[in-house]
Amino acid sequence: MIDLIIFSLVTYLKYLFIYIYLYFAGRSLILILLKLFLNNSKLPKMILETKTNIFYPILGTLFVGNLLILCNFFIPLKNNLTMFLLFLLLLPNLFEINLKINLKKKISIDNFFYFVLIPGVLLISSSDINFHYDAAYYHLNNQNWLRESNLIIGFVNIFWPFGMSSIYEYLSSILWLEGSFIFLHYLSLIFIHFFYSFIYYQIFSLKINFLRNGSILLLIFSIFDNFGFQGGRNGFIYIQEVGKQDIPVAILIAVISFLIVYQFKKDKLEILDIICISLISLFIIQLKVSGVYIFYLYLLLIIFILKKNILNIKKLIIYHTPLFLFSFIWLLKNYLTTGCLIFPLSLTCKNNFDWYIKGSTERVEEYTTSTSFAYMEYFLNPNLNFTDWIQEFFFSETYSVFTDYYRSVYLNFLISAIVIILLKIILFKNFNIKDSFIFIPVSYLFISGTYLIFFGPIPRYTIGFLCVFILFLGFTSNEFRFPINKLFLYILFVISIGLLPRLNSYVNFIETKNIALSDPREGMNLNNNISNIEWIKPESGDRCWVNLNCTMEEGNITIYKEGLFNVAFKE
Repeated sequence: MIDLIIFSLVTYLKYLFIYIYLYFAGRSLILILLKLFLNNSKLPKMILETKTNIFYPILGTLFVGNLLILCNFFIPLKNNLTMFLLFLLLLPNLFEINLKINLKKKISIDNFFYFVLIPGVLLISSSDINFHYDAAYYHLNNQNWLRESNLIIGFVNIFWPFGMSSIYEYLSSILWLEGSFIFLHYLSLIFIHFFYSFIYYQIFSLKINFLRNGSILLLIFSIFDNFGFQGGRNGFIYIQEVGKQDIPVAILIAVISFLIVYQFKKDKLEILDIICISLISLFIIQLKVSGVYIFYLYLLLIIFILKKNILNIKKLIIYHTPLFLFSFIWLLKNYLTTGCLIFPLSLTCKNNFDWYIKGSTERVEEYTTSTSFAYMEYFLNPNLNFTDWIQEFFFSETYSVFTDYYRSVYLNFLISAIVIILLKIILFKNFNIKDSFIFIPVSYLFISGTYLIFFGPIPRYTIGFLCVFILFLGFTSNEFRFPINKLFLYILFVISIGLLPRLNSYVNFIETKNIALSDPREGMNLNNNISNIEWIKPESGDRCWVNLNCTMEEGNITIYKEGLFNVAFKE
């Protein structure tokens, strides 16, 4: 028992180390934004209808991630200078220190949920988490290149998936700590921790019916995720294997979509809210380009702001300066490493680089569309139609393992959604909303749903969209039809978070008292000397793990030094 307590405490403290750093990095960003644009250094109690400190870790990840992209133009990310700059990022906190701490207020049921229960339950997954297949295929080696070299022009030539280098890779690259990669798992848990903290606040602390009701319905939806065909899984978030960023993207899409739509119902929009929404919307795309549909909703918000004279164009441009700056750095990074502003969108690949291979992006574009079971391939083929795509997506004999899973997830979602709509009618009084408002969520669901069908309708890409659908049901609901005991809602919340880790995670956590994730560098004779690369392929399969010499790319690859940068050519 003592061993279990010690293991639990050590695991919690390791996670807390990452959480606290990102917390204060996010706090720094808010202080900088306040000073630059509002001439104010007093931290607001709330942003985006949520307690401000709930958003700090997420704002911290986007702030740190963009700083790392900028740093990597000039230095490798394992450089000590990178660590020093990350430390400097925290200094703005010194300008706003509250030395008066009321311990009685800090010790509360809410803080117990925020800082003990939610992370404590999530950390149980540490005992049986493993790497995602794609982590070994390209994510880890991508991070390794970021650690060992500054920006490589033509990086995509070393291995084509490196062209899709997400800001998540930059964040992960500084978390290769100790003899385990468990901190990469903690990065993913930061987002889930934020998600449940946000839901908790909307239900128990905020008094806005629309946001509270949508959050309650999402909790019910999360519980249904454990029942149904093939063991459940209805499109709710889950604890994903290490190395993938699908769940962080889904969480941000769900939360920000929910909050953006609510802005249309407010009498007054806060400047800081607008800036934060713009930055998080960009962050979603930096995490995964497939989240680009969030900008449709954000564009509607900008039109609304201008139409209602909330801000004029000049002020709107000024307040979007951080967005323009981070966007420029990200797009420049994309352009220099892939030859495209957005990879692998071939329309954005107008360049005359001598290292760029004509037609290479089109081949990647076709491949990624095909492996995502997207409708676009069928749409462009005059001999195929939508019915053919439905048949192949849900009933393919060739890919039956995948299609059986897709069919079960979407069937479970359909059943869950119907039951939740019925529960909404039973639990809440109906709220009649204006046609002008209903257009916003309905058109957003239509646009984003259509986009996903055309470019990537597999479940791990659509989780955010499915959660948004459930959350949006809150906008047509009002007060409870009958009193609901608060204790019942607490129980509902605890069941939801408790069911997120798998049963096997609980068993392993108690029995093994150890983290499951190993260090793939162990037992490998690694050569990280970029000037002396001798290319090899994996001894078996297609996964290079963390070996810089290893690539699945065909052709002769040469890396030259040109001034500050290395340039990768492929013949």
